[in-house]
Amino acid sequence: MFKRIYNSPTLMSWASNFVRFGSLLFVLPLVLTAYSELEQSLWFLTSTIIGFAMLADSGFGSVLVRAVAYFNAGSETIPKTKEEYDNHKEIENASPNIPKLIDLLTTSNRIYLFLGLLVIIMLLTAGIAFVWNIMKLSGHRFDFWLAFALLIPYCYFTILTVKWSSFVRGLNYVAMEARLNTVLNTVKIVLFIVMLILKLKPAALIAVMLIESIIKLWYLRVFSLKWFKKNNVVIRNAYYFDKNIFWSIWPATWKLAGIFWGNYLVESGNSIIIAQISDTRLMSSFLFTTRIISFVRTIAQTPFYANIPALYKLAAQKKLKDLKEKSSEYIFTGILLMVAACLVIALFGNWTLQFLDTNTRFIETGLLLLMCLTVLLDMHSSFHGSIYSSTNHIPFLIPSLLAGAIIIGLGFYVLPIYGLIGILMVRFLVQLSFNNWYAMFLSLRLLKWPWLNYFYDVPKSGVLYLISKSREFNFFRRNK
Repeated sequence: MFKRIYNSPTLMSWASNFVRFGSLLFVLPLVLTAYSELEQSLWFLTSTIIGFAMLADSGFGSVLVRAVAYFNAGSETIPKTKEEYDNHKEIENASPNIPKLIDLLTTSNRIYLFLGLLVIIMLLTAGIAFVWNIMKLSGHRFDFWLAFALLIPYCYFTILTVKWSSFVRGLNYVAMEARLNTVLNTVKIVLFIVMLILKLKPAALIAVMLIESIIKLWYLRVFSLKWFKKNNVVIRNAYYFDKNIFWSIWPATWKLAGIFWGNYLVESGNSIIIAQISDTRLMSSFLFTTRIISFVRTIAQTPFYANIPALYKLAAQKKLKDLKEKSSEYIFTGILLMVAACLVIALFGNWTLQFLDTNTRFIETGLLLLMCLTVLLDMHSSFHGSIYSSTNHIPFLIPSLLAGAIIIGLGFYVLPIYGLIGILMVRFLVQLSFNNWYAMFLSLRLLKWPWLNYFYDVPKSGVLYLISKSREFNFFRRNK
């Protein structure tokens, strides 16, 4: 039973994220008590800056996971469009297509050299603009600028890690990666706790993150190359560029890049806006709330995205019945976790914070619930967008970019007039008008899944899935 848990992508991904929960439980209270409101704002803003740097990936990481999954399933080609996917023959040979996997790896090596350089340029330009207001409010403190400087190599190594992580996930070693993340995050949390007790500043914490990123890059690279070696592969030209493979993944990649930019503006636009105000208390409270809700979303969507390579494989094999059943289980679990966590935060969040010696609080309950509802709908639509993207047809580019531009553009305009509720309502209404339902519409049409059947099948399959998992857990306890 332990071996089953050890090799389960979902359970190990949850373990990784629950270790990150330790960061909330042990590290975050120390951040709130050890740091001033301005130092808190800088620390919370680092996740926004890192998210911005990861935009340099330009969608290659997500497309690589699908491409690796296709070749690992034995496919000879990757469909470029929805029409090619429909005409794609069912895969009979389930053994991995090793030559194509090699060419995909060497092609991606050259791509990520360019993307690493792009990360550095982005942080030295727009990245500085993001933090300039906080730097000015701090009197351009040396340790603040040192913290930002350390973020640059951290993001560089992290973007290189995306390539190796994509191969690991595409080869369906999600559980292994989650175990690695669990170990690294556990060590990181312990070091964070010690540093915060010693009152060390954010730059010290980011230095630990930098070391972690180097270790993770090295480990995933070694693991991936060992997999090829076990399959009797010798890579003679590590930077061989296969134009056919590149042009087969490029149509989806450049569209995903635009979608990621749009989604970043949707999800982080309000944080960027709030980081430019002079009210440090409102700034720290909003960035703190955003960090917590983002973490909750990460936990809630773990069951789905931990199993996304398996879902892509089902899509490649056109096993639509199995794909509907499995996606129902993960979608229901994600929604249930998100709703439950948001209710707990709304009811007990600020009450819990009263026990800490800090002025930082969650935003007002009504606004908090609005934020949670917005994130819940966004998460649900992202599930369906990922399912539909298995066809390599990416029709979400323009809606995503428009939504992001409207949210951040209107946000700067409405904040001085309507305050925080203004920017939250802008995001909610913009997303509800199109993005929250369009991906679902395409996904259900792809799966030949009527809407009424969907709303019946998801809770039914989800409840049965959770019951089966609880029985497995009880069996494990009885036989412990």
